Amino acid sequence: MLSSDEVKDILYSTIESIGKERIRSDTTSNINFSEKYIDAIMDECLTKINVGSNASNKADAIAVLSEALLHFMLTVSTLPSERKIQVNDNPTIDVVVPSLQILKRTPDKSIIIEIIRNKMDSDKLSQLEFLQPNHKNIWLISVIPFSTTRYRIYGMSTNTGLFHNSFSNIIKDINNFLKETGDKSLRFIH
Repeated sequence: MLSSDEVKDILYSTIESIGKERIRSDTTSNINFSEKYIDAIMDECLTKINVGSNASNKADAIAVLSEALLHFMLTVSTLPSERKIQVNDNPTIDVVVPSLQILKRTPDKSIIIEIIRNKMDSDKLSQLEFLQPNHKNIWLISVIPFSTTRYRIYGMSTNTGLFHNSFSNIIKDINNFLKETGDKSLRFIH
C-alpha cells in the first residue's frame, strides 16, 4: 500500500517529466490543454501506482492522486480557489471556487468541490448543503460508484457509465463556470 506522500511523489515526478512550466504555459494560453495534461498525467501515474488487489487501498491512492492533481491544475491554470477550508463546525471543504467570501455572499457564483473516497465521505454532503444551498454547485470527484442526480459528479473510475463527467474536463468546466458567473477574481501568473 502506498502512502499519501508516495502517491504525491509519483505525481510530481510525472509532472516534472512532462515539464511543469510547459503545462503552466500551455494551460494559461489555452484552458483546453488542461484536459490533455490531466489525461496524460493520470494515465502515467496510474500505471506507476501498484497498490495490489485491495480495492480500498487503490481507491485511497486514486483519491490522493486526483486531489493533488486538481490542486496543481488549479494553480497552473490560475483559476481562483481556496483549498482545505474549515467553516465553523462543518466538515473541511476540499476546494471552494472562487473563494469562501463569495460562497458566503452569493452561493450561486461559487462551487464546492469534494473528493469522495468512501461511503463516509458521501455522508457529509448534507452538511455541505448548508454552505452551498444550490445543489448543482456542489461538484464531486468520486473514486467509488456514486449515484445521484443532485450533484455534478466527476468519475475517477474506468467504468465511465457510472459517472456523468470525466475528471479530465474539470478545469475546463470550472473555467466555464467562472466565465458564466462573471467572475472577476484577480488571477496570478506564476
